[in-house]
Order: sequence, then structure tokens, then C-alpha cells
Amino acid sequence: MLWAMRRRPLRPPPDVFETFPDRVDSGDDRAYQTPRARSMARSVGITVGLMVLTSLAFVGGAWLAGRVRPDLVYANPLWEGVAVTAWSVGWGLLAAMVVLATGVVAVGLPWVRRQRGARATSTSTP
Repeated sequence: MLWAMRRRPLRPPPDVFETFPDRVDSGDDRAYQTPRARSMARSVGITVGLMVLTSLAFVGGAWLAGRVRPDLVYANPLWEGVAVTAWSVGWGLLAAMVVLATGVVAVGLPWVRRQRGARATSTSTP
């Protein structure tokens, strides 16, 4: 069976830049622009703020879930520790996901409205 397999060709692989010469970017015709420092700082601030809010929500959710535990009888203290840890981490993750989703929507909606407004004014005819 192995003798029937084809061997790889010995020629070198084709050069991608020769195959698609029209797609090679030159340094002169840059279609994008570097973002302004103010925009970058605002984006960093929003990101750090969402990270802090998410971590606080996780800790708050885990703490609250640790305070309000389900009444179960465990046969082993190890399983009780595993169950309480899983319960707290699960509620902490749920709280963090809710806060993060809310924050992303709160940040994203104004951005989408600005983009739609910019697109509407750039394509409209007077």
C-alpha cells in the first residue's frame, strides 16, 4: 500500500508574490489611517473600565452565591467544598457575563449610531 502512494514533487513551491503580483501592497498607497491618540486613549479607557466592572461583578456574584448556598447534605467535606466552589464560580461567571454584555451594548450602540450617521451623510445627495 505504501509503495502505491505518490511522491511529493521535487520542484520548489510557487512564490505567492509572483503568482498574485497585483495583490502585493506597496508602501505608498496606504488605504488606512492611524487612529488619533485621543480615540486610542478613549478605547483603552473603555476597555480597562469594562475589565474592572467585569471583575467586580465576578467577585460580587461569587460572594453573594457563597452567602446564599443551597441546602444539600454532603457525604464528604471534599465534595461540599467542590460543590460550593462550583456554585460560587458559576454565579460569579454569570454576573460577569451579564455586566460585560451590558457594557458592550452600552458602548456599541452609540458607536453604531455614529457610523450610520456618517454613512448616511456621506452617501446622500443634496
